[in-house]
Amino acid sequence: MDETKAKMARPARASVRAGGAQPAKGSDPAQLGHALEALRVVTTFLVVLYHAALTYVSTPLRLTMWVAYDGSGHVAFDAFIYWVNGFAMPVFFLAAGVSAPAACESRGPRVFLNHRVHRLLRPLLFGSLTVLPVFYLIWGYGLMATGRCDLSHILSWRFPPAVRHNLYGLGHLWFLEYLFLVCALWCGVWTLRRRLSGRSETPRDRDQDEESLPTRWLSSSWRPLLFAIPTTLIFLVDSDTMLRVDNVIVPNLFRLLHYTFFFAVGGWISKVREPKQRLIPQSGLYLALSLVLFAGMLPLLLQHAASPLQGPLRVVFCMLAALFSWLTVFGGLGVLLRVVQARGTTMRFLSEASFWIYIIHVPIVVLIQVLLLPLAWPAPIKFLLVSTVAIVLSVLSYESIVRRSVVGEIVNGARKRTTKPGRFSPEFGWKVSLGVVALLLVGFVWSSRGFLGGNNLHEEIPGRLYRSARLKPSELDALIRREGLRTVVAFTGDPQRHSWFAKYQKVCRANKVELVAINLRDEVVPSRHTLNQLINVLESCPRPVVVQGYRGIDHSSFAAAVAKLLDGATPQVALKQFGMKYGQFGGPEHST
Repeated sequence: MDETKAKMARPARASVRAGGAQPAKGSDPAQLGHALEALRVVTTFLVVLYHAALTYVSTPLRLTMWVAYDGSGHVAFDAFIYWVNGFAMPVFFLAAGVSAPAACESRGPRVFLNHRVHRLLRPLLFGSLTVLPVFYLIWGYGLMATGRCDLSHILSWRFPPAVRHNLYGLGHLWFLEYLFLVCALWCGVWTLRRRLSGRSETPRDRDQDEESLPTRWLSSSWRPLLFAIPTTLIFLVDSDTMLRVDNVIVPNLFRLLHYTFFFAVGGWISKVREPKQRLIPQSGLYLALSLVLFAGMLPLLLQHAASPLQGPLRVVFCMLAALFSWLTVFGGLGVLLRVVQARGTTMRFLSEASFWIYIIHVPIVVLIQVLLLPLAWPAPIKFLLVSTVAIVLSVLSYESIVRRSVVGEIVNGARKRTTKPGRFSPEFGWKVSLGVVALLLVGFVWSSRGFLGGNNLHEEIPGRLYRSARLKPSELDALIRREGLRTVVAFTGDPQRHSWFAKYQKVCRANKVELVAINLRDEVVPSRHTLNQLINVLESCPRPVVVQGYRGIDHSSFAAAVAKLLDGATPQVALKQFGMKYGQFGGPEHST
């Protein structure tokens, strides 16, 4: 997405100054660049809407672990996300490939790759050190709020298989990794071709390019169908290529090939003479056919998204999915070539901001989605709220934090200069943002110190009921003496195999305190016998009593809630034992 921000006319002018290849006669690189720029901006906002809709799908994604799913989801959101997913990344890679040939020919492959390092890997490093940690914090909060992991998993760093598979990755920044690898692969092929030919490009080579197979395909009215053939072959080998977005560092080979082909087609488009005359005809028809085709293949797509298709249906799905991508890309590009004649102020700003919007919008989207989960609002209302807030905050943050600061220099390669002195310096925005994030983090750590680094000890009913994490024997002895405890309820599967339980027995015998072990285990539904045992103990045991589990979270919350009910508290009061102040995220319905 980054190199397409450059004006298409710039590589052509640079090539003339550097003595490289002249642009093809009759070409209009500026207008092609404006159309690609508009296509990229529109697609960027569709990607924001795509992420905003993920929580509200009716069927959870099979290949992507999203942070939360709302119970009010609707199949219309399934259709929308798969529609966007079918063409969004192909658009970005095709647009990025348009500037590659002129850049290589005018500057050479080494300078080209150095520029890609500067424009792709530096923003990736910046995002990994700033945006990604925030993303992971919000993601972890969402997973705990929805019960897919809990604080014990995080503190012990042992997760369920689904979480573990998606634990180490670049989040939505995977795009930068893939784009750099595609650029390096393309540059390697370009260099090898030049070395094998033993000479630089000549006018004769450009004439031969005009007669090459890719150029003839681009000139054909059947171009979506022709370019869909290689894409179909990739999909037939891995039919999940179109859907797969998992949070892993190692790139998927077939996704890489898929995007590389679109990147290469972008390079071929840059060499086409008179792109308007070749790409505009039938573009409206392509776009209309893409919608009809998507509607027709949607049942197959939804079925494949839930469970992989097999046999003839799989082949049909792969063919239709490949054709849909190319119809949409060529249709959208051709229509915008016809409509977009110049680059206005608004489009210039949005083009500059689009890269930052892509980087920053996902943490905003995820946070709002998680915060809206408890509200019983209709899914469309939540979706509109998430989308609006994410877009507005992303655009405003670009203007106030990025555009004229060092952050803009890192993300966009250059910062905007202003001749109008403002009340605050250009760096004020990101410094304030960093300070706010630091204060929020310090506040969270301070308020959570009890269950993060302490013993999670709380007095729930003065003189009668206490709850805690597993205490050290010395801490238990001090608590017994200080509060006059008469019963200790400890949750463990097999007390005899734990050394701490033997020490507990010694402390309790010395203080003439009753010690009871109850078999409550993580992620195991307690049996009726266990529940009856817990109720009988809490009803008949001498008070004060302390109930304690490993971290003082799930088991302690459950036992304390039962004890409060037995003491006459209302269910609403008892359920407060599953609050965040105890390290319990997501409420009692997600307690393990």
